[in-house]
Amino acid sequence: MTEQEAIPDFQSKNPDIKVTMQFVPEAELQQKLLTAKAAGNAPDVSSIDETFLDTLTKQEVLRPIPDEVINVKEEMGELTAFLYRLPQGADDGRYYGLPNGVFSSALYYNVALLDELGYTPEDIPTTWDDFLVWATDISEWDGDTLVRSGMGIFANEYSLYEDLRYQIAGALDGNPFPTKDSMRLADDVGVQAWQFIMDLYNVHKVDSIAEGLGSRERFGAGNAVTLYQWTWFNGAMDTQYTDVEWGLVVPPSMTGEPIYGRRGPDVGFTLTTQDDSKLDAATTFYRYLVGPDYLAKYCKLRGIQPSLRSMWDDPEFSDQAGPKWGAIAIKNRPENSVDPGFWPVELVDITNRLTPSIRDEGEDITTVLQREEQAGNDFLQANPQWSILSAADYEANPQWLTVTG
Repeated sequence: MTEQEAIPDFQSKNPDIKVTMQFVPEAELQQKLLTAKAAGNAPDVSSIDETFLDTLTKQEVLRPIPDEVINVKEEMGELTAFLYRLPQGADDGRYYGLPNGVFSSALYYNVALLDELGYTPEDIPTTWDDFLVWATDISEWDGDTLVRSGMGIFANEYSLYEDLRYQIAGALDGNPFPTKDSMRLADDVGVQAWQFIMDLYNVHKVDSIAEGLGSRERFGAGNAVTLYQWTWFNGAMDTQYTDVEWGLVVPPSMTGEPIYGRRGPDVGFTLTTQDDSKLDAATTFYRYLVGPDYLAKYCKLRGIQPSLRSMWDDPEFSDQAGPKWGAIAIKNRPENSVDPGFWPVELVDITNRLTPSIRDEGEDITTVLQREEQAGNDFLQANPQWSILSAADYEANPQWLTVTG
C-alpha cells in the first residue's frame, strides 16, 4: 500500500521530492539499520517495530523528530506524549518514534452462520456467563471431531489471558506489570484467567485442542461462528478469506461493560537520514506518514485505530463506522481498555512459553505461571523497561484511563 498508493499520493503533492522504497523483512530490519548507520548510508525514513525503538535510539540510529513537526500531546493525547518522549520525564526529552495507532482483540462473527442459526450480531451475549452458554449451545461435535466452533480460540489464548486480567481485577491490579521492573503472572488473577481459558476447551468445548487447528484457519474456512482475535486479521479476512462475510463486536467481558481488556501500539515511522541536506524532505515525508491521508489507508488495512485523535470522529473510524470497524473504535478508547506499553523480545519469549506448557503439555497452571513469572522478574530486575506502562504509572496518571487519556 505504501509503495503503490501512498508514495504516488505524496509525490503528487510534493513534486520536488522523490521517494524510493526498499522492503526489508522485519526480522532483518534492526540489524540492517545498525549496519547502514555504521556505514554512513542509512535510509532517510524507516518503518520500525516498537520493540526496536529502545536499541535504535540508544545506538543513535534514530534522529529526534523536530518539535515543530507535531504537537504530540495535542494530536495524540497525554499517554502517548509521556511514553514516547525520551528520556521519560526529562525536560529535554525528544520523540524518536510515534505510533500509527493502537489495536486489540475483537470478536469476529460469521454472518452466514449466525443467520443459519437464527441469530443476528446484536444477539451475541456481552457477558461471559451468557456468552459461554450461547457458544456452547451453537458448537457442534461429531464424536471427537469439531464440526462447528462456537468461538475459535486455539493459538489466541494469550490474547484472551491479557484481556481477562483487566476484566477480572481492573486497570491497576490486572496490569501484569506492577512496576517497570517487575512482572506478575502467578497471582490469583493469572491463575483464574488461565483456568477460564482451559475451561473453554474442557468444559464448554467451544474449540478443540486435540485437532490443533488454528482458530483463524477454522474461522476463515467458515467453520467457526465467532473468533477471538486481534484486529490485524482484518486485512487477511478481506484478502485471503473473501468467501466469508464477517463483522466485529466488542468481546464479552465479565460485566458486559468496560474495562474490556488490553490494547497495544503499532509503531511507526522514524527519521534515520544521515544526510542533513535531505532532512527537510525526510521530515516532510515523515509528517505525511503520520498524517490523516496516509493513516486513513494504512489503519484500515491493519485494523488499527489511528493515533491522531482528530480522526476518531471521522465516519470511517468512529463507533458508527459499521460492522467491520465500530468495535475497534469502542474498545481502543482510553476509557475502555488499558495500554501497558510494549516490551522486548526477551519478555515475549517468556510469555510465549505459557500456552504450550499449559495447553499442550498439561502442566499445572500455577506451577507454570510461577516458573515464568520468576524468569520475567529476573530479566526485568536486570533490565527495567521504560516502554512498559505499569500499574504504578497508571496510579500516578489516572487521567490516562479517561476520555482525555
